[in-house]
Amino acid sequence: MILRVLFILISSTTLVFSQPRSWNYCLDLDGKTAGGKIEHIDGLQSIKGAREYTFEAWVRPRTQGGGGRGRILDQEKSGLTFYLSDDARIGFRPSRDAGWQLSEKGAVTYWKWQHVAVTYDGKSLRFFVDGILFSASVVDVPLTITRKPVWIGNGIGDDDKPRGFDGWLDDVRVSSTCRWTSNFVPPVRGKYAAADEATVLYLAFDEGPAYDIVLDYTPYNAEFIVQGTLKRVKSP
Repeated sequence: MILRVLFILISSTTLVFSQPRSWNYCLDLDGKTAGGKIEHIDGLQSIKGAREYTFEAWVRPRTQGGGGRGRILDQEKSGLTFYLSDDARIGFRPSRDAGWQLSEKGAVTYWKWQHVAVTYDGKSLRFFVDGILFSASVVDVPLTITRKPVWIGNGIGDDDKPRGFDGWLDDVRVSSTCRWTSNFVPPVRGKYAAADEATVLYLAFDEGPAYDIVLDYTPYNAEFIVQGTLKRVKSP
């Protein structure tokens, strides 16, 4: 009987921690040194050279961030960068050769939660805000991904200075497919959605402030290590 009870308890614990707790935490970043680093990037490495992909996150920016280029995701020295830029634009650079790709001005709103996404279908790079297609361009922009660590909420500019995201960040997801080419209903912020086979990175940030790591809810199990003054807080 005792063994049976222990088995039930262990099984229940496994189920509880197989998905993030529904506490609706997010990252609070200062635009300076706060951020987190992913050392093991097998998931992202699996889409090196991809000609279809999606990068998305929920953001609530205070400003455009450090150096006017606050990073959502940034890989050290590879050129891969997903960020906010001047004039409230969304920026994306899939590689150094492809150069900086920018949405039209006024894409994001400060002090407001919004879902931002960049998709590529092999022909067009598209920028979405809250599921609405904001701008698109026909470009040739396959991904360049190295073995270097990936930063979330921070990064280093070409001038070797920090590019911290200034504001709140939640539900960062990267996929090996172009999820949207036209208007769509964005995923609900703070609500866990099981990773499908196209999801190569999924950070929900719901572990709570007592932990110094953030879990990746994909089979790749990347671990995000908290750096600097990063805080995990209840969603404002």
